[in-house]
Amino acid sequence: MKTAILLSDIFEYFKDTDLIDSQFGGNPTITGIQSVELCGPGQLVFVDRENYINTVNEQKPAAVVTTQALADRLAENRNLGILITPNVKLAQALVKTRFGDRDFDEEQWDRIHPSATVHPTAIVGETASIGPNAVIGKGVRVGPHTRILGGVVVEHDAVIGENCVIHPNAVIGYQCQIGNRVEIGGGSIIGSEGYGFAQDDSRVSYKIPQTGIVVIADDVRIGANNCVDRATYAETRIGRGTKTDNLCHIAHNVQIGENCLLTAMLCVAGSTKIGNRVVASGQTGILDHVTICDDVYLLQRAGVSKDIKRPGAYAGTPVQPLNEYMRTLAHERSIGRLKEKLAALEQEIERLQNPGTASSPEPA
Repeated sequence: MKTAILLSDIFEYFKDTDLIDSQFGGNPTITGIQSVELCGPGQLVFVDRENYINTVNEQKPAAVVTTQALADRLAENRNLGILITPNVKLAQALVKTRFGDRDFDEEQWDRIHPSATVHPTAIVGETASIGPNAVIGKGVRVGPHTRILGGVVVEHDAVIGENCVIHPNAVIGYQCQIGNRVEIGGGSIIGSEGYGFAQDDSRVSYKIPQTGIVVIADDVRIGANNCVDRATYAETRIGRGTKTDNLCHIAHNVQIGENCLLTAMLCVAGSTKIGNRVVASGQTGILDHVTICDDVYLLQRAGVSKDIKRPGAYAGTPVQPLNEYMRTLAHERSIGRLKEKLAALEQEIERLQNPGTASSPEPA
C-alpha cells in the first residue's frame, strides 16, 4: 500500500456499489493489506471462513472484510474495523486492486527511457511510459497510461490501447491490435508465426505465410510465456475479459470468447472456436477445427477431439461428460478384483467340466 488510509476511505470508495454493504466497529488507519495467517496491527484482512476468527482475535489486524454472519462473531472486538460484503473473494480482488496493487507509475522512469528505441512515426500517449531497451517500431500507436516495461519489442503498425501493462521481454507482432486495460505477461509473444505448411510429393515442406493478425479485446490478461499465433489471413481473436495462465499456446485463427479462464499448458490447435465463460484446467489440449459452446468446464487434462455442443463439465481423453468420466475411473479401480473373480470362475468351470482333474489356479 502506497500510503496509509482510513478504513472509511475504502468504504466511501465502494459504498455506491454492491461490493461493500456497510461499515461498523472502529475506523482504524490501514497501513497494508495482508493474508489472515500473516497479519498484524495496522493491516486489513479478508475473512471468509469461520476458522480464521481465532487468528484475527490473536493477531489483531486493524480491520477485516467479511460476511455479515462472520462479522457477528467478530463484533466483540470493539477496536476492530469491519466492512461487510456478500462476496469476500470479489472484495479482495477489487479492494486490493484499488488500494494495494503494484504501482507501475511509481516504479517507472518518466516517459521514455534513454535506452529505448522509438521510431519517429510511432505515436506514444503523453502519459504512457517506455522502459529500458524497449523497441517501438514504425507506425506503432501506444495509448495513454500504458506501461511498456524493459526489453519489450512492439513491431511496426501494432496498436496498444490505454491502461495496458506489457511486461519485460514480451513481443507484440506487427499490425496486431491490443485493447484497453490488457496485461501481457513477461516473455509472451503476441503475433508469432502460425504453423502452416504444404508438402510436395517428396514430403518437402513449404511455408504458407501467416499474414493475418492477432486481436486482443479489452480487459484480457495474458500470462507469462504465452504464444498467440497470428492468423493465416484474417485474425486470431481473444475475447473481452478472458484470462490465460502461464505457458499457454493459442494457434492461428483460433477464436476465444469472453470471460474465459484458461490455465497453464493449455494448447489450442488452429481454427478452433471457444465460446464464452469456458474454463480449462491445466494441460487441456484441444484439436484443430473444433467448436466448444459457452459455459463448458474442461477438467483432468481434458483432450477435446470433437465439438462440444452442450454446457457442462467434461474430463479425460478423449473428453467425456464428467459424470461418465468418474464412473469410468471407478470401474478401472475394480479391474484387478474382476480379474481375480474371472480366474476363479474359469477354474470352477474347468473343475465342473473335468471332475476328475485337479487344477491349480492361474496367477492373476
